[in-house]
Amino acid sequence: MRILTYKIQGKTHAVTTLTVHLEGSQMVVFQPNDDPDRVLGRAGSTMLTSFFELCASPEPENEIAKTMLYQEIPKEFSWDAKAKVWVRRKKYQAAIGRLIHVSPMDRERFYLRLLLCHRKGPTSFENLRTVDGVVHPTFQAAAMHSGFLENDQEWIACMSEASAFRMPYQLRQLFATLLVYSQVSDVRGLWNQFYDELARDFAYKYRNLEGQTKDDMITFHTLKSLNDLLQISGQAVAGFDLPQLSDYPTLVLDSLLENNLIRRELEGYDHSVLQDVDDHTDELNEGQRAIYDLVLGAVHNPQPIENLFFIDGPGGTGKSTLLKHILASVRVSGKIAIAVASSGIAALLPMGGRTAHSTFKIPLKLDEKSVCSIHKQSKLKPLFQEASLIIWDEAPMTHRHAFEAVDRSLRDVLNNDEDPFGGKPVVLSGDFRQILQR
Repeated sequence: MRILTYKIQGKTHAVTTLTVHLEGSQMVVFQPNDDPDRVLGRAGSTMLTSFFELCASPEPENEIAKTMLYQEIPKEFSWDAKAKVWVRRKKYQAAIGRLIHVSPMDRERFYLRLLLCHRKGPTSFENLRTVDGVVHPTFQAAAMHSGFLENDQEWIACMSEASAFRMPYQLRQLFATLLVYSQVSDVRGLWNQFYDELARDFAYKYRNLEGQTKDDMITFHTLKSLNDLLQISGQAVAGFDLPQLSDYPTLVLDSLLENNLIRRELEGYDHSVLQDVDDHTDELNEGQRAIYDLVLGAVHNPQPIENLFFIDGPGGTGKSTLLKHILASVRVSGKIAIAVASSGIAALLPMGGRTAHSTFKIPLKLDEKSVCSIHKQSKLKPLFQEASLIIWDEAPMTHRHAFEAVDRSLRDVLNNDEDPFGGKPVVLSGDFRQILQR
């Protein structure tokens, strides 16, 4: 095809995309109202199962298949989609096969693909799992006993292949997957080998910078993006032999401040007002002071014995004053304290308070299985990670399902299933005497 005599596309080979599926797991397309028996009847031969049959065939014209890899089959055979069989080509055609990409997270299918890339003429799934006469229970075990996993060559091949068509962020996703789910022996070596591909988007973003500043910005943001991906699986860059985020303390702080929610908590209060409130802590009475010391002990102790507190007292006994002093002390020390309340009016009392529904994204319709609209890629996640204290005023006004939803969501985003509210110190305050009984 030409426009103004110039070619607009060209092709040298026909590319056949080859399916990779586990035994009995081939894809079948059906409509919701289709008869189940007829649907199962359509789950017949696939490119892969027909390849096995081709390799097992006694026909002389198919003998060549026994010497070929799966991806080489399209060179000598064409796929008859209607009959679902491989047919020997009668004349030469420039053709190549391409196995579909399989994520290492899909372990068995990944290792099935690995074996298909190296084993010629397999006759069945079981035959692929057979090494030196021993039938192994999994494709991973077969790959290991075949010697394919003795070094990082498979992970290098995986990254090399993905680099040809994946975007940098997708490559970082793949790299994180390999670190979490595969046994990479030389993590630093794999990082160094594919650093340019992993960091290509940041290299473009900071292309106008110069010298060490440019290199630091590119490396830091690549590591940070990778760290965010690892945290989804409960891991972090700090757990691997990689350059560390802590090597760039200034950039870590700048990165946190890029999150407007964190910037608001760190810079959104008048420091002189906070200091003035904190300077008058000696005005607290004995009961208030005891609670004040207990809560701050939990905030400043990395492993506190107690993390959950409820401040009870009738109206006018100084609950809001106490909360104000606790908030001021935490914020003066440079830490983040999140203040929420069950109602809009109550939210005005603590310094910088907001409604609980707004802060935690609590759904309006609640039940015993509700969760908040907070996900692991949300901008709220770094805020909760950095928070040293959560204060919830007028707690008795809120249904227990709301607290359970917040608890469930914080455990999830903070990767802490063991401790209430993801291990964050939480202070609830209010007066049940003001709540009508049912």
